[in-house]
Amino acid sequence: MSRSLPPSKKSTKNSPTRPNLFNFYYRVYGRLTTGLDVPFKLDRHAVRAGQTHVHEALREALINALIHADHQSSKAIKVIKKADIFTFSNPGRLRIPISRLYEGGVSDPRNPNLQRMFQVLGLGEKAGSGFQKILRAWKEQGWIEPLVTEQLDLETTFIRLPMASLIPQEVEQELKGIVGDSYQTLSELDRMILVITHRFGEVSNAEIRRYREEEHPKVIGERLKVLADMGCLLRSGQGRGTHYRLGTKQSLPLLPDSEHLSADSEHLSADSEHYTRLKEVAAPAREKKRISKHLITQINLQLCSDDFMTIRTLSGLLNRTPDSIRNHYVNQMVKDGRLTPRYPSQPNHPNQGYKTVKVQKNDK
Repeated sequence: MSRSLPPSKKSTKNSPTRPNLFNFYYRVYGRLTTGLDVPFKLDRHAVRAGQTHVHEALREALINALIHADHQSSKAIKVIKKADIFTFSNPGRLRIPISRLYEGGVSDPRNPNLQRMFQVLGLGEKAGSGFQKILRAWKEQGWIEPLVTEQLDLETTFIRLPMASLIPQEVEQELKGIVGDSYQTLSELDRMILVITHRFGEVSNAEIRRYREEEHPKVIGERLKVLADMGCLLRSGQGRGTHYRLGTKQSLPLLPDSEHLSADSEHLSADSEHYTRLKEVAAPAREKKRISKHLITQINLQLCSDDFMTIRTLSGLLNRTPDSIRNHYVNQMVKDGRLTPRYPSQPNHPNQGYKTVKVQKNDK
């Protein structure tokens, strides 16, 4: 599909066929999203949301092309849809450095009135945040990062959104099977570390650096530690002799995020007394498909009474899907103050856990 908005021309009064930016937006956006093959998200009521983040990203890319275009130019705004890439181009160069665009928080639209008009219609994001929506959506899908370029001789800006991964599909599927829901929260560096580990079986910090020369050893070391703490990697050795290999599907429910339960406790392993006790607490829910919501809520509170528990841990103990645990129980208990998150300011933190809030009784 290829669509272009011709340069502005004078039209006869009351002409019903004159070019209109909003008509162009609605017609093109509908065609952009037709047949879009991405999984829908569920809202907190476990109902399919109307749009995914990819839908939002395409909306932002189209609106950006319209509000940043030089409408006095003789060149057209072009939108091209192919099987594996979307391309948006508009006359006029960016008014901020490309690096600042990727950082976010700064915007200098060529047509601020158009931006406000789209916002009034509930279609545009606040200044400086639209491109971040695009980056987020593409990161979640594991696709190659969007590319913004300027063609100086043509005074034209291009945004290319490739729907392809740098990681082979079969490798990515295996990694998603190991990492689970946390895969979408991983950075590009995290994913490349997992791919390199997958390829060679076992790696060290120095071996990762051979393929990521631009990264500082300290940064790679920090990411290796995070991935090991999450359970994505299994660690062996000490110091410079430390090596890492991929975790397994079997290890994740038992070592959810491979996180310490507290500063002085042991890992939550399958044969620990702590895990055995937790399984006993969760037994009524794990062994029955039908059980009252009130009872599962009380079991959740008991499981989280001593330590921060991840969604994956609760899912494994209760024999319920992570989405069910999150949407039907944990979110509500956080909202009403019965659970507190480990990282309150980072709700999507990959090591997020939840702990029961102790009720203080007043002494009389």
